[in-house]
Amino acid sequence: MDCICELGSQVLKLGFSNTKNKQNSRVVITIRNYPQCKLALAREKRREYLTLQAEGIDPKEYLESLQEQSSQDYSLETITRAWLDKYAIKKPLDDQTKKKRLRKFENHLFPRIGNLKIADIRPKDLRLALNQIYEKSADNAQRIRADLILIFSYAVQYGYIEINHAREMESLDLSSPKNNRPALPLQRLPDLIRGIKEDTGNELTKLCLELGLHIFIRSSELRFARWNEIDLIKQHWTLPAKRNQVNGIKHSDRGAKMKEPHIVPLSDQAVELLHKVKKLGSSSELVFPSSYNGTAFLSENTFNTALRRMGYDTQKEICFHGFRAMARSALGECGLFQRDAIEKQMSHQERNDVVGAYACC
Repeated sequence: MDCICELGSQVLKLGFSNTKNKQNSRVVITIRNYPQCKLALAREKRREYLTLQAEGIDPKEYLESLQEQSSQDYSLETITRAWLDKYAIKKPLDDQTKKKRLRKFENHLFPRIGNLKIADIRPKDLRLALNQIYEKSADNAQRIRADLILIFSYAVQYGYIEINHAREMESLDLSSPKNNRPALPLQRLPDLIRGIKEDTGNELTKLCLELGLHIFIRSSELRFARWNEIDLIKQHWTLPAKRNQVNGIKHSDRGAKMKEPHIVPLSDQAVELLHKVKKLGSSSELVFPSSYNGTAFLSENTFNTALRRMGYDTQKEICFHGFRAMARSALGECGLFQRDAIEKQMSHQERNDVVGAYACC
């Protein structure tokens, strides 16, 4: 094994005998241009490569593998897609939910910094991107920030980076996305209840809205309800993880959002409302069948349409999802329940990331 240092054409090179080759050919490795690179560096590299050869590693093959590794696409977009693949299995997420989760990155984050290598991204890059996203969609900015912490943790775990810079975004002053889910101040709740009772719309819709104020579950959890989930005697409603598809109606198989059964206690007032609903629904297995054909459910636009008919601005004052925000605030302000108990009843799984979205003034 021989190792010599060459100086030619102002380039420092190291020459090695390739002992793996039967012809014992000579391999030349270029270090750097001279005189920017000093002879001391060449000697240091010589010792490094001789050590590799002593361990049975070909220096040139070793350098080529390093170059290949550094040229791989470890961009934020690539790492995000890899993380989501594993996250979807762990949760688990169905294909539609996974696509929806990815779409927010494709629409908001990737066009800004998705092409940057994750190892090169610093807090200032994340802060700028999140602030830009917030200007267009506060809700997406909050959700992307929460996911970025998980994505960077994944990157640390698998050795793509050493520091989770996204954790520094936890204290970034992004306001609550409550304006995307407008909710009335609690002192205006009596007026809302009065407006629902006096509304001139369909009676089943009015009962559904009023019930929503009592049990504050999500729109799809309420609209796609079946009577076999509800026990009016024991006064509880068990939202299943998944429901049976009805007549090919899109999303009618949706159950509890967190993909786990969720128990909703029913007050005396809620039970009374459900008895009225049952009378209107006749013999249907569906709690809220459409009044148009008796087989489909109430439309997802039904609630906000009714609120607009009552004179509310569903973009700025109150929307149906805002019922949950009002409930979260009322439960928190009364001081009777522990925070974890409230979040459990709100059916929040990743509680720290979503609490702020459900606290209204």
